Amino acid sequence: MAESELVAKTSSRQCCFQPVTHCIFELDGLLIDSDRLYTQTVQKILDPFGHIYGFDQKVRCMGKHMSEIADMIIASYDLPYSRAQFQRLLRIHSRDQMHKVNLRPGVERLLRHLQATHVPMAIGSSSTREFYELIARPHKELFQCFHHAVFGSSDSEVKLSKPAPDIFLLAASRFEDKPRPERCLVFEHSLLGMQAGLAAGMQVVLIPDPLLSTQLSAPATLRLRSMEAFRPQYFGLRPLEMK
Repeated sequence: MAESELVAKTSSRQCCFQPVTHCIFELDGLLIDSDRLYTQTVQKILDPFGHIYGFDQKVRCMGKHMSEIADMIIASYDLPYSRAQFQRLLRIHSRDQMHKVNLRPGVERLLRHLQATHVPMAIGSSSTREFYELIARPHKELFQCFHHAVFGSSDSEVKLSKPAPDIFLLAASRFEDKPRPERCLVFEHSLLGMQAGLAAGMQVVLIPDPLLSTQLSAPATLRLRSMEAFRPQYFGLRPLEMK
């Protein structure tokens, strides 16, 4: 592609987006590679009953409140467990692996860039604070870049879980300068999270499981394969330095 064509294509793409000043990130599957751990853990619970934790079921669970996920899996596979018993099994099976969860590709570079360019950041997750403190421990120094975090399964101010906009609206309201929703850019991994961000009046960068159909993710402001492909300048932020 000629340089003039590349510049024209980039300029055209930038015109599709609105400038932002703040960023809100999902945690599971987006910042950290916890999807694999969670899928393996659920499968361990299902193995004695001969069930498979399929992709369609996984998509329906992504982004939901932790108690809702437990209820859905128990009902879908007719498991002989209460919600509390299922959640206890999840903790038992995943405990030894939590400290081994890696960052997703491109995450550290982008977070450090946004921090260096003074872009306020927060986490908006359906998870629990307890889970966050365990799984994020190896990345504690990096995660200090976040101004605050909202956890839908722990925070009493979150009345409705994703796809309701509560988590993201609350996250925006806790920034010191309380930006308008349209000034916030949401980074999400799940369809429910995408819907929640859009319902909040925010633009959404969706970085989903590659198996997710493009049709289902069409409402997203932008769909990417990984954080490595994100270009801050599309949204009025300072460009990343070339490697």
